[in-house]
Amino acid sequence: MWKPRKKTTLRCAAVLAAALAFPALNATSAQAIDWDHTLHTDDGDPGGRLRFEAHGDIVEICDIEADGWAVEVSVEGYHYYDTFSVGGNGKCKTHRASGGYDLTEGSTYAFTLDLVKDGVPSVRYEDYAQWKA
Repeated sequence: MWKPRKKTTLRCAAVLAAALAFPALNATSAQAIDWDHTLHTDDGDPGGRLRFEAHGDIVEICDIEADGWAVEVSVEGYHYYDTFSVGGNGKCKTHRASGGYDLTEGSTYAFTLDLVKDGVPSVRYEDYAQWKA
């Protein structure tokens, strides 16, 4: 009967320990965002979601329904305008201060969320909020 040598056993143990430790070390590097505000499109079964985190000026939109519509957000403030969209169920797009989308701290901004079909926003499904950065 074959019996593994001590070196082989130690190598296997080291590889196994590294394989188990690597995902745990990697998982701690991702930080969860504690969103300050959330908004959904005004259709019966919301197809779009907007989330905003003031710390870091993070604006995220997601297409959350396979309905053939895209999601678009406009962010407006004094001397500031940003608009972007994303389409495809489960897809999200994010703008943040570190990417050049810096909002002035303490200022109020208007967030308008729409569903868009063929590049045209539908006011019928629009939702709106004002939040402070």
